[in-house]
Amino acid sequence: MKNKNLIFRYFLYFILSFSIAIFVINWFKNSSFEDILNEYKQETLTKYNRYYEELIKTSDFIYFNGFIKNKKLISIFQKNDENKIKDELYFEFEPEFSYYKTLGIYDISFYSLQNNPILNFKDINFDDNFNLKITQKVVASKKELVSIKYSDKNSIVVFSKPIIDEKLNLLAVVNFEFNFNQILNKLNSNSELIFEKFVSNSSDIEENKLFILIPIFELEDKKTLYLKSNLLEKNKKIKKLNDFYNFLTIFLGLSFAVIVFLFYRTRIQEFRNKLLKNSYDELLSQVDRYVLKLDTDLDGKITFATKYFCEMSGYSKDELIDKNVNILRHPDMSQNFYKNLWKELRAKKTWQGEVKNIDKFGNTYWVKTSLFPKYNEKKQHIGYSSIRTDITATKQLEKTNRLLKDDLSNRLNDLKIQDETALNSLKVALMSKILDSFSHQWKTPISKIYFELLKLENIKNDFDISKIEEVKNSIENELRELSDMLNETKTLFSSRQNMSSNLFDIVNKISNKFDNSWLEIIYDFDENIKLNIAHNDLKNIILNILSTILDFVKNYSLEKVIVNISLQIEENSDEIVLKIEDNIKDIRKKEFLEQLLNFEDENKFDSKIYLVKLLADKNQAIFLCNILENSTGYYIKFKKAKIF
Repeated sequence: MKNKNLIFRYFLYFILSFSIAIFVINWFKNSSFEDILNEYKQETLTKYNRYYEELIKTSDFIYFNGFIKNKKLISIFQKNDENKIKDELYFEFEPEFSYYKTLGIYDISFYSLQNNPILNFKDINFDDNFNLKITQKVVASKKELVSIKYSDKNSIVVFSKPIIDEKLNLLAVVNFEFNFNQILNKLNSNSELIFEKFVSNSSDIEENKLFILIPIFELEDKKTLYLKSNLLEKNKKIKKLNDFYNFLTIFLGLSFAVIVFLFYRTRIQEFRNKLLKNSYDELLSQVDRYVLKLDTDLDGKITFATKYFCEMSGYSKDELIDKNVNILRHPDMSQNFYKNLWKELRAKKTWQGEVKNIDKFGNTYWVKTSLFPKYNEKKQHIGYSSIRTDITATKQLEKTNRLLKDDLSNRLNDLKIQDETALNSLKVALMSKILDSFSHQWKTPISKIYFELLKLENIKNDFDISKIEEVKNSIENELRELSDMLNETKTLFSSRQNMSSNLFDIVNKISNKFDNSWLEIIYDFDENIKLNIAHNDLKNIILNILSTILDFVKNYSLEKVIVNISLQIEENSDEIVLKIEDNIKDIRKKEFLEQLLNFEDENKFDSKIYLVKLLADKNQAIFLCNILENSTGYYIKFKKAKIF
């Protein structure tokens, strides 16, 4: 109890002394801060007065040299006509104004005794209330005045001076105007602080230690123009001062923390010991569950095994403890292997390698093992520890890869021997697909012939000559089409087939077969261009694409469709692209064509588009279809033949 009271009492003493120290530090900090501010104020004010005096001297120089001693100026102002005065003043002083600008002057303006503006060289509004008021004061007092015309952008320092003749008669008033920003620019270029203009009533200013306010000029309406700097916190001296006192504050805070730490060190240490024990127990638990670890004595008798090792080996801990490690030895591992292993271990070396073991049930498993000596607290060698990693899956994968590699090597050898046979087989397979596609298309005319024959059965009793003639003509047309298909099939794989086709002739003949009320076929290309493809193959490609377009038009009862057939010849290339494009805008065409273009679907093997792809493959050409919202393009890329 006394110990607790003592700790509490000293703790209160420390809090009290720490609070007093903070109070004293803040007092010294504020005092030092005020000294720095006063130093900056005095330095800034001295520089400002010097720059301001330069403006006064410049205005006096211009006034005495350009106006007082200038008799011509006196004679100009003695005239009665203000327009003539303005013109002659401009003519007289406009060349001099460029020189005055090099001295820093912003503008020069002239006013009559009646307070009327006569001329200024900036050609801006100079008859505002400010200029008129100051001119009126000069006329009334016949003395020069200085004032500042304030604005947020450009504040102007105005030196208003009387113009008098030799008899001391007042003739006019001249204002020499200087931009106040040139004082600010000089001040900021030669100071550690950045100053700006600030106007306020003295009563409105609140004390703030984060900026400096220096009064420099009394304005109208009881307002004052100040020089203001808001960057004190970035100033080197103030930053250094803050850093010093912040260091003292931090030092005291750290001292307080150290004292508190010392008071409670014992309790914290007890908490850490408890936390460390819990962490150690958790670590041992995780090792037991997820690490393959096995310890033995010097003779190889098992002294420790993790739960995970027991699960892999199939033995319980009771079945492993005090058993020799040879219980895990696989018959495939030689005696020399273990002899060398134990030789290295007894030399107190570590050993790493892959070991093939056998579990309780006779199953094989592989482990990557690290074995190292084990010592007691007296550094006596008492046995061996091992950390193991299950690599059974890796070994199985290596075996599988080895078998696959051997099998692949054998297959590649077979392929090299049978390369020519395989190539012929591919050609035969392609021929089979093409013939199969043609056979599907033969079904259409055959079916039509069959239905026409059924019609004959229905009309034989009526014996209507016109109907019989109609059936006869229909059967003849279908037989003719079927005959053309069979003839094309006969020449499909003929070695005598011409491999150079005139595109113009083929398109011209095909376009005549289609009803112009359904399809309008437009083509315009060189009549002599030949493609490196068999004549019948090219004809069937174009014919089947146009037939596919016609099927869609008829199925969905569309209006006449325009089909453009064109060639795209790539420069510096031996390739040429045949493009067949329709102007169908129906939204149903995407689903219609995507079903036909799904070549993996066996139900589409009898489609005309599928036959187009097969014939393109046969001629080492590439077939593509681009379905857009307003059109559909069919592209076939061939090798170019010749252009005669």
